[in-house]
Amino acid sequence: MVVEPSRVEGGYGWIVVVSMFFIYVIHAGIQGTAGIIHTELVKSTSADLAVIGWIGSLMVGLCTLSAPFVSVLTQLMSCRILSIIGNLLISMGFFCAAFTASVPVLIFCLGVLPGIGMNLSQFSSIIILKGYFVQKFPLAMGICLSGAGVGIIGFPPFFVYLHATFGIKGAFLFCSAISLHSVVFSCLSRPSKFHSRENSSEKRLSFAELFDFRLFKSQNFVLFVTAHLLFNIGYAVPFTYLPIKGEEEGFSEQSSALFITSLGAGSSIARITFGWFSARFPLVRTRAYLVAVFMTSLSTLPIALFSSYPLILVCSAIIGAGSGITHTEIPTLLMGMLGVDRLPSSLSIAALQQGIGSLVGIPITEIICRTAGNNDIAFFFSSGVHAVTFLCMLLSFYLPDRGLQNLPVQTTKSDGKIIGESKPDVFVVGLSNPDIKGPAAA
Repeated sequence: MVVEPSRVEGGYGWIVVVSMFFIYVIHAGIQGTAGIIHTELVKSTSADLAVIGWIGSLMVGLCTLSAPFVSVLTQLMSCRILSIIGNLLISMGFFCAAFTASVPVLIFCLGVLPGIGMNLSQFSSIIILKGYFVQKFPLAMGICLSGAGVGIIGFPPFFVYLHATFGIKGAFLFCSAISLHSVVFSCLSRPSKFHSRENSSEKRLSFAELFDFRLFKSQNFVLFVTAHLLFNIGYAVPFTYLPIKGEEEGFSEQSSALFITSLGAGSSIARITFGWFSARFPLVRTRAYLVAVFMTSLSTLPIALFSSYPLILVCSAIIGAGSGITHTEIPTLLMGMLGVDRLPSSLSIAALQQGIGSLVGIPITEIICRTAGNNDIAFFFSSGVHAVTFLCMLLSFYLPDRGLQNLPVQTTKSDGKIIGESKPDVFVVGLSNPDIKGPAAA
């Protein structure tokens, strides 16, 4: 694919990358404290984990579940304004949570508001980034998303310190203040001239045109988003059940928080490393991606079987690395599968599946653990779900897809009217891989 002059690589886009990096540091850091928040609120409110667990589920689930609606908003409003509003919602949620003891209100303040706010900020920023990068997009996304790993590394122990020093309500106030810093970084996320022209030409598009459900004609895409749904059901488990595992094994609260820190360290390193690797060696990107998914499945099993603290730390890091790679490469893989012009629609649908998986992952796991009477079952469940994910991913990359070959792409005039349809312009970094038979080879 030839890079258009209006899509010159980098430039001010690197400022956007740095801004997004710090936004992800704050957002993922807050998400990484969900398991700690769960255990503390269960003690302070005497509510059941099945109820309190909705805080983390909604925070992570709505972060992507609301993506289709945010995608519509990005066509009607400035992405930078949406990102600012999103971060203000996060701050407001934690601020209000510091002044209530009502469990339903806590779920709304700590789950619903941050979940929607994070999606407003993150989805808008990805759309902005798309206007600055094409060939270097995998590397740019890897750098941005590595911030999530950094946040997960540092924030859980810091939150434990805040809780021990100022109490849970004081910790919420600090989280509110920290979230306001994301507003500053959102202000720096200026859309490119290309994105501004593209956005102005699409404001009159209908909901049906924004969410092209004809994508489901592609069996590869269906398998991919199904796998993504399953992956996030299993991915939600470690954040809640690693602190519970540490508590049951008699480790201190600070030591248990280091499991999440280790997970974040693996995620941060893997996101940057694989982002560079993906752009540098596109011919083996798909195989490496599948290995990462498979390793995520295998690394969960020892946590259920053993109680060794160093072993759990290592396994947590591998889980973080595998999940970090899986989430980082989604935009790149979707562009390779369907073309760059379909990225907003395909990314919205994939994010919707991610949100559903994150939303139901903890409740389903809690039901299974209660039925079995053993919380270690959570890690067996997560491993099994990730194994099925690997199989679905394998099929999505290697099965021939005739439905994709006949999938048209809509093009628009500046007034927003449909002027014609064409085949998808497939985004490929480097040469095609002759060993891959499916359309998702890129």
